[in-house]
Amino acid sequence: MGDSISHGLEGDYTWRYRLARHFAARGAPVRFTGPWSGTCALPDLAPREGAAATRAGGYRPGTVFPHDLHHARWGGLMDEARGEIADAVAAHRPGLLMVALGFNDLAWGVSGPERLLTHVGEFVRRAREARPDLRFLVADVVRRTPLPHLPHLPEIVETYNARLPGVLAALSTPCSPVVHVGLAAVYDPHADTYDGLHPNSVGEFKIAKAFADAYSRAFQGGRLDFATPVPADAEPLPIRAPGGIAVAVRGATARISWSRVFGASGYWLDLRDVDAGSGFERSPLPIGACGCDLRLRGGGTYEARVSAARGDQETRPTRAVRFVLEAGRESAALFREPVDHRQYDWVASQV
Repeated sequence: MGDSISHGLEGDYTWRYRLARHFAARGAPVRFTGPWSGTCALPDLAPREGAAATRAGGYRPGTVFPHDLHHARWGGLMDEARGEIADAVAAHRPGLLMVALGFNDLAWGVSGPERLLTHVGEFVRRAREARPDLRFLVADVVRRTPLPHLPHLPEIVETYNARLPGVLAALSTPCSPVVHVGLAAVYDPHADTYDGLHPNSVGEFKIAKAFADAYSRAFQGGRLDFATPVPADAEPLPIRAPGGIAVAVRGATARISWSRVFGASGYWLDLRDVDAGSGFERSPLPIGACGCDLRLRGGGTYEARVSAARGDQETRPTRAVRFVLEAGRESAALFREPVDHRQYDWVASQV
């Protein structure tokens, strides 16, 4: 059970894959279960609020990950998971839940530490309604690189993480143990991520090792400790530039779309008002889709170009495409941002 850190982005190996490889190498009879498979791939067009934000994506080229079932969703919240977990356990019958949730709850202001801890308790109790002997490994919240717009986030995360082990110990019972997994202590957001939050190939190993070792100590007497050395250097995923950009105009609306780039976490859109003679203005955040609708006031002639991004990595832009809009009354700014932050999970964590 998890959010984007467990779901993974198209082109990731994922820590789930690293963990599965570990269990297979040790001959452990482990079977993953859940409603979904694969990673997160960005949608073709930025969805409206409440619409499905992603589609199933692939792993790093050459990766073979059979039976990769999971219950991790890009943008996932403990606030949502607590209401879903009883049905999920009843449907998929896991014997052990590995849970990494809570960052989005804290970063997006859905819950403070106290409320999130309460929701963790609800999550455990509701899961037990479907299976009283269910075992749990529950991770604390990883740290991320500092965000100017969220100066208090580190303090909020530390408060939650400090209290979590005690809450989990109180929830634990002999037939249904609840074990703490310390991710924050081993996960360095400066070295183990590609964007300050989401794991690179080294971070994947560190998360998998933390879960494997916690499982080994709690349930296997130390016999299944993670044996694979954690690499010293990350294995980056180079991304190519988008092959092209297209604009379809309808009145005051321009639907701008571009070719999909495997592994891109978002796309920077640059827009220029030709009539005003201004330079290119960049979208406030990378767009979490392969297209978007722009509604611009005043009409006129514009040029647009796009570049692909994966965290701090950015490609060269496409050639600029010129288009003409009729006068409209939609927006006082060049860019009209979607409301639903969940489609921008990795980006929303930076604002």
